[in-house]
Amino acid sequence: MVLIVRSVRARQNRKHDPVEYYLGWGGYSHPIGLDKKITKEEAEAVAARGGAYLIGYFNADGKLVRAVKMYRGSVFFDFVYEYHPNGKRKSAKVTNAKGIVTARKYDESGSGGPGNPLFW
Repeated sequence: MVLIVRSVRARQNRKHDPVEYYLGWGGYSHPIGLDKKITKEEAEAVAARGGAYLIGYFNADGKLVRAVKMYRGSVFFDFVYEYHPNGKRKSAKVTNAKGIVTARKYDESGSGGPGNPLFW
């Protein structure tokens, strides 16, 4: 358990470029955790083979504000995140491959409300 907490904290406190590429993601909470960072060229090679990769967009504070999963040259899902001034998640909006948009709101503690839809 301690190792998991340390891993999550290390990932959250890491410095990010404004745009980064990844091979995977983990977890079902938001914002999602992006894993296995790769270069843009590696992402293009994955796409050429018909595989999937993710593009992470980060704000100046290093928080993930958007994650796009690309699969076979098309957007498979698109997550957009907003944060409260205290840094806790404020909202998460998901657009799936069919263009259906689902949104969740969170209070200032980062907890979701009872009326929030499920994403998964």
